[in-house]
Amino acid sequence: MFGKGAIITVLGFMAAFSLYQLKLGRTMSNTTDNFNQHYRVSTVQKTALSGMNYAINETWQTQVYNTSYTIQAEQCTAVVNVSTIGSDTLQIISRAWGYAFDASVYSATGNRMRVQDSVVAFFAYYTPLSRWFWFTGQEGNVYWTTGDSVWGPVHTNGVLKTFGSPVFMDDVTAFLGIDPPPSDPSNLAVYNGNWEVGVQGTIPTDMTDLMNAANSGNGGAAMNTKALYDTLTTLEFLPTGQVLRTIGAVTDTMLVNLMAPTGVIHSTADVRVSGTFDGQLTIYSEGNIWIDDDLVYANNPLIDNTSDDILGLVAANNIIATDNAANNADLNIQASLLAINGEFYAQNYDSRPIAGDLSVTGSVVQQRRGGLGTFDWSGSGLLSGFRKNFRFDDRLNTIAPPSYPGIRNLELLSWWE
Repeated sequence: MFGKGAIITVLGFMAAFSLYQLKLGRTMSNTTDNFNQHYRVSTVQKTALSGMNYAINETWQTQVYNTSYTIQAEQCTAVVNVSTIGSDTLQIISRAWGYAFDASVYSATGNRMRVQDSVVAFFAYYTPLSRWFWFTGQEGNVYWTTGDSVWGPVHTNGVLKTFGSPVFMDDVTAFLGIDPPPSDPSNLAVYNGNWEVGVQGTIPTDMTDLMNAANSGNGGAAMNTKALYDTLTTLEFLPTGQVLRTIGAVTDTMLVNLMAPTGVIHSTADVRVSGTFDGQLTIYSEGNIWIDDDLVYANNPLIDNTSDDILGLVAANNIIATDNAANNADLNIQASLLAINGEFYAQNYDSRPIAGDLSVTGSVVQQRRGGLGTFDWSGSGLLSGFRKNFRFDDRLNTIAPPSYPGIRNLELLSWWE
């Protein structure tokens, strides 16, 4: 009996041990499969991120916004698609995959298990300059002073100087600094937004898009009849969507949208403007643009933010508030102003009489900050020219004048993975 019992006991141990070995083998196999799967999940995610980073770099370097790339890394593949949405938004999608061995998947399909992951990002790749209320390449020896109110983001690549207690209602950035520093007790300026130094931007000089738009809108018409001009032109806008256009000794009346079907006119000569504007238009002059009287929208966006009136004034040189009787008792401007290589200034700002308030609703971009008036350093007030009352047109956060120049950048809007 002892011998048979021993045999039965040994056989029982052998069966139990065999079952244990089988379970151990399965556990080891499952552990290996799990390790392989986790490893592949990690490498697929890294490949998707690598594809995203590669696409961002290539897009920045080449400025190609509608393309695709294939990236291979760590036995994984990523296909990256770059596409534009609207006029200033970039979408990049990086889809990656790889394969891992899974016994159950292989048993059922005869194939390895596919592991995949995606990364999606949206960027602003082109920012119209009208998104800044105030943007200068250089501020020069001009100060923001007591009585100046600025309702919008301000930037300079130079030094922003203050005297007294100007009020900045939005963010202020300056590449070379703020004088006096906002942290200094001697700086009495009011900063209702954030301020930051060391931030730089570049005013574009390539106006090809504007010129192409004007050429297209001209449609082969004779010079000085539609969207292309080479002679001093005066445009007095009417609230009816028309414009009184004077070229030399000839004055006519024309609908703005017929004069500029693509929303852009281009002149190699100076342009003079005034009036009440109804429509959407950008005027590009290779010389100067003169503002001879109030220039306002038919539907005031400060009263009705659904106004669809929008005007851009782009001058290769200067934008000038004319020294005349009409402009010496306040001046109101509603437009986006860009002086590419020059200034926005008041003619004879340091010798003309006190002209009251210069109110700008829109945006002002200039290479060098121009003078608009002079003030008494003792703080007693204005000596000549204008006080400044500047307000950002909030609509410019989402819209811009037709073909308006901008800054190329890649500002991250959202990221998903």
